Amino acid sequence: MSIPILYRYLWGSVIRGYLPVIAILLAVFSLFVFVEEVDEVGNGRYTFWAAGEFVLLTLPQRFVVLSPFIALLGSIMALGGLANGRELLAMQAGGFSHYQIGWAVLQVGVVFVVIVACLEEYVTPTLDQYAHISRSLALSNSQVYQGKEGLWFREDNRYIRIKTLEYGEIPHDIDIYEFNRDGAMVVYLYAEEADVQNPQKWILKNIQKKVIQGPRVSEQTLSSLVWDSPFNREEMRLLTLPPSSLAPSDLFRYIGILERKKQNVQRYELAFWDKIFMPLKTGFMILVALPFAFGPLRSATAGKRIMLGGLVGIGYYLTTEILENVGILLGASALLTTAIPFLGIVLATGILWWVYFS
Repeated sequence: MSIPILYRYLWGSVIRGYLPVIAILLAVFSLFVFVEEVDEVGNGRYTFWAAGEFVLLTLPQRFVVLSPFIALLGSIMALGGLANGRELLAMQAGGFSHYQIGWAVLQVGVVFVVIVACLEEYVTPTLDQYAHISRSLALSNSQVYQGKEGLWFREDNRYIRIKTLEYGEIPHDIDIYEFNRDGAMVVYLYAEEADVQNPQKWILKNIQKKVIQGPRVSEQTLSSLVWDSPFNREEMRLLTLPPSSLAPSDLFRYIGILERKKQNVQRYELAFWDKIFMPLKTGFMILVALPFAFGPLRSATAGKRIMLGGLVGIGYYLTTEILENVGILLGASALLTTAIPFLGIVLATGILWWVYFS
């Protein structure tokens, strides 16, 4: 049996190990989220179907968060099955070293890590932001409506549209339409963005204003304008998105903006570094899985391997959460707080590999 054929066989085995883990973990954790959301059904305009929509829209983000555990348990299942069938021993007897086996498993892991990184940057932010805003608006008595073209709000004879919330907080591409009692538009105002000083006072920037008086239209360009916003504090809170819903690139740019304004950036830095380390954590979890097949657990049952792998994953998750909360309380560096548990898993992986493969 040639090495390329063995590689293909290992790739197929690892993929088959990943698929049931993905299905089970997503199903279980989505059920937990759905049960929590059902408790909110009946509040405001939040319906059973809205809860289901929220669970589906946040599914990709859940996949990204669970990716390290998927990589760990999927690799354990795949290699454990091969170990129980004595296939790994046969491969090694045929001259296929455990390093080559590990490399084949890691190749699938690299593809998986790339998928996770692409989802985190390009897919999950849009879906997650839409899901959170829809949920917040449905649970409240707000007059804000979320459509395909952004957020709409009506106040008497004024209609306001906010196309996007840049970085989850900054209103961007704002259209304000004002009508008279006869239903004719008398003022149209477009602002590129707004600096929200407080819910009722916005500083509109880069403004184009049109005043319509019958057949006459006068245009005016302004660099900034103080605007009395119709939004109250609760509505502005609803329109503020959690940092976890932003893409890593957006978080990086927004941290720079907040630093120039001398504002607190800790929660955004934590979210940023957590997203940066997520693909790396996923890759190292694959390396952690290899000793489960080649170490003293090579003859263990699949259930025992999965249980121990689950304990490793849970222990790592709890350690990360504890360190992040302690870091927030102490005002520690977000990079250091996020890196310590990652470096811990790197060290543990190195020790395991040295013990079993040296």
